Amino acid sequence: ENQITLIYDTMWEGTKLMAEKIAQGIKTQDKLVNIKLFNIAKTDKNDIITEIFKSKMLLIGSPTILNGISSSTAGLLEEIEGLKFKNKKAAAFGCYGWSGGSVKKINEWLKKAGFVIVNEGIDCNWAPDEKNQQACIEFGKTLNIS
Repeated sequence: ENQITLIYDTMWEGTKLMAEKIAQGIKTQDKLVNIKLFNIAKTDKNDIITEIFKSKMLLIGSPTILNGISSSTAGLLEEIEGLKFKNKKAAAFGCYGWSGGSVKKINEWLKKAGFVIVNEGIDCNWAPDEKNQQACIEFGKTLNIS
């Protein structure tokens, strides 16, 4: 199936907004793609993992917390790592306040888990303003799942 799983964790809704704008960008390029959008903290991990199995691409977003990622994102990535996914693409995104780091951390986890990282990801300082929202849409347009 032509599916992308797009998951995020959020503190002040910034990463959620990024996820929605990335999804919007993907849809402009591929109307038929099935995008599954989940808040990591509010969705059963098993449901998310089931959708990752069905997907050609995984997009993960987390705010930067103490130079790292949220605990629910870390917990999910740890489970994913043990599943040894093959031939799946991935990219990371996230918001940060004072210092970034979540996107780099997520990319490191995804590489360890066997995903093909399609780009260095996208991050945004504080909540995405108009310019950053447009950047997220453009980022989504660049993601090719085939």
